[in-house]
Amino acid sequence: MDTAYFEGTLQVKKTAGGWRHYILLGDGSHYDLHCGSSLEVQLGEWVPDNEGEHFEARNWLAGRYEANLSSDNPKAHLYIGYAAPLGQGVYVVMPTGIRVRHSKK
Repeated sequence: MDTAYFEGTLQVKKTAGGWRHYILLGDGSHYDLHCGSSLEVQLGEWVPDNEGEHFEARNWLAGRYEANLSSDNPKAHLYIGYAAPLGQGVYVVMPTGIRVRHSKK
């Protein structure tokens, strides 16, 4: 694991102040995410093998973390760019449990 990153799985918790997303790190500790922070999601692909196929991790997709934490169903978003011609934000909704990382810089 690269020590220049907080790397682990995306999780959500309810605190006295409301819902929060965080990265569950390999040592069991966690790193709280804040809206507007840079974040990367690890992508992968299904690869054929002798037993059918298996999933292999590949490259990282960089974006900006934002969230909708105002309901009982909080959502984490990864903004990945802006669409032409009007500049609307393009984002994906991230499920909990996926591998993410945030730069320590």
